[in-house]
Amino acid sequence: MVVPQKGATVLLLLALGAVVVEGLVLPKRTFHGHSVLRIKANHNAHVEALRSLEDVHGINVDFWKSLKSVPGDAHLRVAAEDKEKVLSILKSEGLEHDVIIDNLQEKIDRENAELANRKVFKAGDHPSEIATDNYHNLDEILAYLDSVATTYPTLASTQSIGKSHQNRDLKLIKIGKPGTNKKAVFINGCQHAREWLGCATMVYIINELTTKQSTYDDLLTGLDIYILPVLNPDGYAYTWASDRMWRKTRSGPRSGCYGVDPNRNWNYKWNVAGASRNPCSETYDGPSANSEVETQAITSFLGANNKTLKAYFDIHTYSEDFMYSYGYADVYPVDVTKLKKVAGQATSAVNSAHGESFKYGSITDVIYPASGSSIDYAKGLLGIDYSYAMELRPDENSWDGFILPTSQILDGASECWAGVQLVFRAALTDTTD
Repeated sequence: MVVPQKGATVLLLLALGAVVVEGLVLPKRTFHGHSVLRIKANHNAHVEALRSLEDVHGINVDFWKSLKSVPGDAHLRVAAEDKEKVLSILKSEGLEHDVIIDNLQEKIDRENAELANRKVFKAGDHPSEIATDNYHNLDEILAYLDSVATTYPTLASTQSIGKSHQNRDLKLIKIGKPGTNKKAVFINGCQHAREWLGCATMVYIINELTTKQSTYDDLLTGLDIYILPVLNPDGYAYTWASDRMWRKTRSGPRSGCYGVDPNRNWNYKWNVAGASRNPCSETYDGPSANSEVETQAITSFLGANNKTLKAYFDIHTYSEDFMYSYGYADVYPVDVTKLKKVAGQATSAVNSAHGESFKYGSITDVIYPASGSSIDYAKGLLGIDYSYAMELRPDENSWDGFILPTSQILDGASECWAGVQLVFRAALTDTTD
């Protein structure tokens, strides 16, 4: 009998769905029997009934899509062990539902098969070897950033703006032609770890800017473009290694649970609305504002560069929305007319790319109240003119949710970029102070 070497054993275990953590072999979380329900809420009593699932009944629910308005639909992932109880509550409260995903593990298995056949980007590869129609793990993305900076030294450079809770680099890339007194713009993906299309879109944008420089000469000449592909590196790595549905950071434990929702943790109107004080909740906003080292790192960078920053973008999935501030309450910035006009133009560009139907408005207009968000901080505290967030495809009627097939990456990324670059050009040409 041939005894495999340690490294070969680890690779075999990974292929079989096991996770290696500090010498221990742990099973990768599976989602057999997990369903995603589309629940119809017709009035405010239905909204309260949905909130009661966690607040009253103690079920740690995972809303894939929260209610935007009443009447409206919510998407809720229900674990197999909670299904009977949840269905009973929905029935007693008169909440109609249908099943949009019957067994989540089947979609994850399909995705795993695609990942197994993807073109892996390795340290030292030329950036032209990146497969923009694939998802890439954290190591691949960081290797790609380094490769771009090495290949285009006068156009691009990388830097770490800090360390994550688990000591991973928050690495960004700066792209732009040499110049003085330039404006700057900033965009990040994967603040929520499981939203993989956000990371893939950052890779797509970097590839566009560096391989088609003549197309984007105005942007490259007039702007310094900062791109942080993975704002939440610990969470993103965890979605690949252990739990595909992980959303939060990896700090803790607190009350036996890990992580904070980073997009409820920013130090502007923190803990006002749309967040939870329960450390086990998906929307837990942390023990205090700016408690997460990841949030601290990016707010420090944005603050240090605030004099030049004219646009900020936070990219999420899913439900096809283009949003501006505010999210903490149903109020608007003083320059909302300008924000709304540019958002409308950008949304038209997004929808023209591939025929989707993105909507635009403030966070509270188009989704739900959510305080402590990145764009509220960028707009409300730092005063960055063009601060926007996007929820990328699929739309709210999709049966894919966060497990978007690789066949949709390029369309999803390119339509996002169509809107983002319009905003960047608005920031570039804006002559107001």
